[in-house]
Amino acid sequence: MIVLDEPAPLVDEAAAAAIVTEHFGLEVAAAASLPAERDRNFLVHAADGRTFVLKVANSAEDPRVLDMECAAMRHIADVDPGLPVPRIHGETVPMTAVDGRTHLVRLITGMPGTPADRERQPAAFAAEFGAACARMSRALRGFTHPAAARDLDWDPRDVSRLGPGLDTSRFVDLRAATRALPAGVQHGDLNLGNVLVDRGKVSGLIDFGDMHHNARVADLAIGLAALMRQAADPWAAAAGLLDGYQRLTPLEPEEVDVVGELVLARTVAGLLISARMVARHPANGAYLAQSDDVNRRLLDLLSPLEPTALADRFHRMCGTGRSRPSPKNHADLAARRRGALGADNLAPMFYRKPIQVTRAAGPWVHAADGRRYLDAYNNVPVLGHTHPAVVQAISRQSAVLNLNSRYLHPHAVELAERLLATMPAGLDTCVFANSGSEVNDLAWRMATVYTGNTGAIAADLAYHGVSAATSALSTNTYPPDARPAHVAVFTPPGPGPDGADAGAAVEAARTTLRRAGHDVALTVVDTVFSAAGIREPDPAYMRGLVAATHDGNGLFLADEVQAGFGRGGGNLWRFRDFGIEPDFVTLGKPMGNGHPVAALITRRDVAERFAAVDEYFSTFGGNPVSSVAALTVLDIVEQNGLVANAGRVGAALRAGIVALGLPGIVDVRGPGLMIGVELDPAWLTAREVAERLREAGVLVGTTGPGGATLKVRPPLIWTDEHVGTFLAAFGAAVGAAPGAAVS
Repeated sequence: MIVLDEPAPLVDEAAAAAIVTEHFGLEVAAAASLPAERDRNFLVHAADGRTFVLKVANSAEDPRVLDMECAAMRHIADVDPGLPVPRIHGETVPMTAVDGRTHLVRLITGMPGTPADRERQPAAFAAEFGAACARMSRALRGFTHPAAARDLDWDPRDVSRLGPGLDTSRFVDLRAATRALPAGVQHGDLNLGNVLVDRGKVSGLIDFGDMHHNARVADLAIGLAALMRQAADPWAAAAGLLDGYQRLTPLEPEEVDVVGELVLARTVAGLLISARMVARHPANGAYLAQSDDVNRRLLDLLSPLEPTALADRFHRMCGTGRSRPSPKNHADLAARRRGALGADNLAPMFYRKPIQVTRAAGPWVHAADGRRYLDAYNNVPVLGHTHPAVVQAISRQSAVLNLNSRYLHPHAVELAERLLATMPAGLDTCVFANSGSEVNDLAWRMATVYTGNTGAIAADLAYHGVSAATSALSTNTYPPDARPAHVAVFTPPGPGPDGADAGAAVEAARTTLRRAGHDVALTVVDTVFSAAGIREPDPAYMRGLVAATHDGNGLFLADEVQAGFGRGGGNLWRFRDFGIEPDFVTLGKPMGNGHPVAALITRRDVAERFAAVDEYFSTFGGNPVSSVAALTVLDIVEQNGLVANAGRVGAALRAGIVALGLPGIVDVRGPGLMIGVELDPAWLTAREVAERLREAGVLVGTTGPGGATLKVRPPLIWTDEHVGTFLAAFGAAVGAAPGAAVS
């Protein structure tokens, strides 16, 4: 027998009251019939004041399905007790109606409120309904039952099999399209008639009669269709529902691809089933066709949209449309970029033939043309691109809270404590910001207040940021005759100079400053001298820089924005390799593995002197999302031994380059996985080698005087296999004669 074709049970209110008393032992004060499609339901008021619903199942109903409904309600009560679903009272019992048919009878607790479809709900209801849909799906996530493997006419995936009446050809592939999506036992009928509201809040989720195994998004589509068809503004209602749903259960882009089609399919199914049922049961036609008008209105809204346009509408509401590979139109995109982002010299792209990137994972970057590139350049994703632990941490914290650090929250405190525990004892204060430029700028401001001086000493060919103050310290960004008067430079060291040379360099710089009416407030050093071609100074030289700066009453800043988080392969921070104790340490780029977060570490007396006369607050600095990203980076670096890995793999990479014995290589230097390969431009320029490596599938940069040094700074997760890939490409790129093509 087919349940929808079988007449509803012949049970009246008096019989319902008698059933409750006889089978469930309750004295009944009143019983009233409730609307139902194929069963008979009664609202029962017990004499003791409690309210129940008596459910008399259709005689064609499968007993296993009823058992599944009861088991599901018990399961939900266990895993999400706050979700307002009925509780089972007693056991399922059989009864015989006056026409001789046997029906299974259950008694469940009554739920407060009225059906949400009785009147138009306030705008806030959409998000609350969405959250309820998500909670229902989550609560059923671990539930299984043999009866769930059944087909239902109401399943929007299968509307194309319902027969003539409306065109269903666009839905023939829906079941296949949902096959790989998250699935499980679903409620199956979260329409507004099965959602109770009390004082504007969802107070009950009822009627589990359509439960079956289905794609999660198909169940969501049922709720969307129910809400949209009755809303004054269907799109606003859908956006509200999706907002509430995704706060608990973020949707995958592949789910959003099909949710619009499923909403439309559910709407078509409603009209087709209604027409069939009215033809078979005309006496109950008014009830069976009650949703036809609103379904037609929603059909008229959605059906003119092509599937791609409908999917795009939902992607925009869900925030999932831009998370997938972008189109392959390089020329158009490059032209648009030039038009919108300014002249190429303001925001230049790498390579003569720009790479349109679409996604990345680990050490690999994927392009729109299908090629993948081994990343040997981008030091920001220190753990590799899109590290799953960082992605999870950011995503989950974003779904809970993101607010500025003037409110008390444990993540920022924990991050500061973790960082300070890695520093020398005197560095006891942490300030958060969003970029290395900001924290270097703040260090400069603090130094001028603390010392009373206004001059800075930086290495020639240094880079420290993009603010007005840090651009002045970035001596690689302007010619020598444009150097600001308050900045003096020293020549970046090679591996040999000793501390006496450093002292002389600082004194010479101070002399230059004093001639211009300044003296040293701050000496700032990138601890790998990256922009100067990557240098490995003798520790004595670095100690001499610090001592000479302090002798002049200046403060010393170790800029770890590029070298930090273990890239040097010896310690977490490169300055530790030199045995120095700076007054400031700045952290940035890799701190969040791609998330913008930075930190300034300094002494308490320096920070307090500054705070007495000035103020600093970064709106986003130290927010919970940034903090949890940085904490996760610290966790992975420590747990996975990435500092030691950087040392071992970096040594293998340097040795491998030297062993190639290629012409044109002047020097191979740098600590850990911060490697500079200086080339003789008379043989090949570093820029040309970088272009050849790009053609061979490897990404590198250039740096140093004249851009003559290849900058190799891959993620710290590189292995021997990646070293081998790099060496093969590098050998072909450098070993070929100038002007030769590289295959």
